[in-house]
Amino acid sequence: DAAHLAGLAQKLKAEAIVVGLPLNMDGTEGQQARKTREFAEAVAERSGLPLHYVDERLTSVEADRAMVEGGLSRRRRRGHRDALSAVLLLQEWLGSQRTGTS
Repeated sequence: DAAHLAGLAQKLKAEAIVVGLPLNMDGTEGQQARKTREFAEAVAERSGLPLHYVDERLTSVEADRAMVEGGLSRRRRRGHRDALSAVLLLQEWLGSQRTGTS
């Protein structure tokens, strides 16, 4: 829950909360994006940390492509998709911080 994640962020000395926002393919926010925002805002409020969103529309596709190119079997890809997607989201956010596009 939000309180648990806020506590974990404080324990790990996080400096910000970065959340993938599941937008519709046309860029609009649907029900899942609204639920994500609500939860992320609760975590940020409890932790006192700044909150940043990253468009996550194609991260699973990008993660799958990278794993196929890396030669991972279908079974191994399934187990790593979410973790690699999270890495890609964080890389995108960090890149936007360097270029000032956040």
